[in-house]
Amino acid sequence: MFHLRLFGGASLEREDGSPLTGRAAQRQRLALLARLACAPASGVSREKVLALLWPESDTERARNRLNVSIYELRKALGDAAIVSRGDDVRLNADVVRADVAEFDAALGRGDHEAAAALYRGPFLDGLFVADAPEFERWSDAERDRLAGAYARALEALAEAAERRRDFQGAAELWRKRAAHDPYDSRVAMCLMRALDAGGNRAGALQHASLHER
Repeated sequence: MFHLRLFGGASLEREDGSPLTGRAAQRQRLALLARLACAPASGVSREKVLALLWPESDTERARNRLNVSIYELRKALGDAAIVSRGDDVRLNADVVRADVAEFDAALGRGDHEAAAALYRGPFLDGLFVADAPEFERWSDAERDRLAGAYARALEALAEAAERRRDFQGAAELWRKRAAHDPYDSRVAMCLMRALDAGGNRAGALQHASLHER
């Protein structure tokens, strides 16, 4: 089993947590894995992958580069890691566990706590693929989608804590939410309200002062 970490960067890890380096961990191959990890269960067509990662190459050269990338990934992760069916390719979740896929699955079953724990930073933070503008547009859209989902998960958890009258827990969650979007005045007010309700009026006033700067 391997782990694909796409929140806060892009990396591959073995089961014991040690990093996987070498050809499989090259930027373009990590980008390919990221696209497969975000695809539906049926996978994604090769044509879409080619347009995303090798738009400047002619079809034959782009297909060759994709085939080489799949070969190198299978060599490092095992033949079963990437499944081909017709023109579609997909990531085998039984071999490679992707944090993004687990995040979406947690949200799908309403487990906001598990989803929030998986989010370690912006999607593919710092990963740049040269000469692939479509990939940049796609990754930007996914980054926004996932960041928004994380924010909503934090809010759901904070509101649940408030209903339990766990105002200290709610304040910590609103603090994380505020750090995620420090200029959102609504979130700032929610944090101040939770701090005040928990008896930390000084903390509420301090945050109000910081937010006004």
